[in-house]
Amino acid sequence: MSKIAVITKNFPRHFDFIVSLMETGYLKCAAMVIDEDNTSSIIDKLNQYYINSEHKFFGNKFNNISRIKTLTFNENNINSEKLPDFINSTGADLTIIYDVNNINNNTLSLIKSDIWKLTFGYTQYYKGYYCNIHAALNNKAQSICSSLIEFKDNSYNGRIIHQTPANYRQEDTITDAEYRSLRKMIFDMEKIIELYNNNAVKYYENSGGRFYNYDDLKENDIEKLIQEKDFLVKNTCDNESINFIKQL
Repeated sequence: MSKIAVITKNFPRHFDFIVSLMETGYLKCAAMVIDEDNTSSIIDKLNQYYINSEHKFFGNKFNNISRIKTLTFNENNINSEKLPDFINSTGADLTIIYDVNNINNNTLSLIKSDIWKLTFGYTQYYKGYYCNIHAALNNKAQSICSSLIEFKDNSYNGRIIHQTPANYRQEDTITDAEYRSLRKMIFDMEKIIELYNNNAVKYYENSGGRFYNYDDLKENDIEKLIQEKDFLVKNTCDNESINFIKQL
């Protein structure tokens, strides 16, 4: 893989995602879908809360992305030939779609590169958070990996204590500290690139293996889950982590 294109929105987290991709040296272009709810003067309290919390973490949402080709879209022209023409003009190997759900299949079919849809979600699980990274290859839904993250004393540092394939996702409200730790983990572009280069989705499509979900972590075979090694996943589980999970 040598070139990445990204299709995303204009919230602070989306700009941060673009900047994270830029730092890898692979990103060639960004298509920004302007979210009307984000720019409207009449915005509900929930959206305002999310925007404010993101500003605390990411700072000014208008990060410097002038080094790459950028084109803006809205809901009225996202499904025109303009989008695939823009993406294809860069010769991208991989197009990452982050938080944009209204691109129809006809438009997606005109994009020549592989396509991954990324959705970052989280759900509270006892003392930690069970975080999922979902992706799709060529618009086929497939879950790639998830992590159980431990947070201590509302610090900004979280550590991954369990990581495994999963397909469970449920959003929940988290504190600013947990938000920071979560974002640091999910914006690990090296991990995303590693998954792509290792043909992650194809591996799980053909493996016939079991997908773990939220309830699996409540079973008694925790040690078995932790001991399972996979070439896609870098486990950081030590004896302390195993004992921590047993106490949940």
